[in-house]
Amino acid sequence: MSIVQIIVIVSALFFFGQVMYFTSKNKLQDQQAFIWLMFASIGVLLALFLDKINQLASSIGIAYMPSLIFVIAFLIILNLLIFHTISLTKQQNKVKNLTQELAYLNKEIREIKKNQLKG
Repeated sequence: MSIVQIIVIVSALFFFGQVMYFTSKNKLQDQQAFIWLMFASIGVLLALFLDKINQLASSIGIAYMPSLIFVIAFLIILNLLIFHTISLTKQQNKVKNLTQELAYLNKEIREIKKNQLKG
């Protein structure tokens, strides 16, 4: 096992521990924690099979293996951004609906109070 593999494994395990810590302190929800734990696990697997990834890169015509890893990481991050954008959009819609409902209820309360003062 090379020094690069050891560094990547230790980094991925540290990342794994960090995600577990944030999850236990309720700073990270389970759904997002699962995604990050998958990334940490993939990092460990990549480190273990670094030679196979190098062979794969050579077989598809990529001379420099880190370029393949960079492209894969870039695509994964783009998909993660799409996922978070979808989640953000859902949250924004919920906030908008709750704000509209709150405004409607406040209007009803004001009307009830106004009618009680008149009656």
